[in-house]
Amino acid sequence: MKWLLTLIAVNCLISVMIYPMMTLGVDKPMNWLLETGCLVAGAGSLYLLIRYRKEL
Repeated sequence: MKWLLTLIAVNCLISVMIYPMMTLGVDKPMNWLLETGCLVAGAGSLYLLIRYRKEL
């Protein structure tokens, strides 16, 4: 479970930073729903990792 939460947190938070650069580089509009979804998922899994760090 800890491995899965770490994978979700890292991938989502990295994609939040890289996705705008990729879409602006190819002159496409950003999908804000995807951006906020990745941010919420990454922050949520990071919160769960910190909150339950002793049980995981």
